[in-house]
Amino acid sequence: MDESLQQLEDELKSLRLRGPSPQLVDRLTTELTAETDGLAAPVRRYTTASTLRSWQWLGWRAAGLAAALALGAGVAFVAFKSQPAAPPSSQVAVTNPAPVNPEVAAPATRDEFRPVAATNVLYDLKDEGLVNVEGGAPARQVRARYLDTYTWTNSRHNSSLKWSVPRDEVRVLPASLH
Repeated sequence: MDESLQQLEDELKSLRLRGPSPQLVDRLTTELTAETDGLAAPVRRYTTASTLRSWQWLGWRAAGLAAALALGAGVAFVAFKSQPAAPPSSQVAVTNPAPVNPEVAAPATRDEFRPVAATNVLYDLKDEGLVNVEGGAPARQVRARYLDTYTWTNSRHNSSLKWSVPRDEVRVLPASLH
């Protein structure tokens, strides 16, 4: 097998590229001389950036840089806004403040999330057929699938938390056979 691969490699090495056809060479020379003679004006792809007629010079790098700067400015604004304002030096008169216990603190000053919404979405309802319950009575088993979503908010930081949990509910309903 190694010998056959060596033969194939030698055959591939012996191959040579073909030159362009005379028709192709003639056509290229006439087109190139026509452009330089001014018969066919070359099409300019881009105008200069100073005319602002063409924004193609901007490119994706500049757009990415602008998006990164906007994101950084947004983060800095939120961080600056969430810092409590320092009281003026004339109003700082407390010499021995009382220790604050977080369990006793007022709800407005505590850093906690409070539930604000709960939703149940039924996304599948399937009749699983007849089943026998105690006593031999016929019944139908129905499976309901829900997606429960709970939402909590923190008013101090103006943040929210959503938690989605799938839930199956199986019901056995009495069935009357006629």
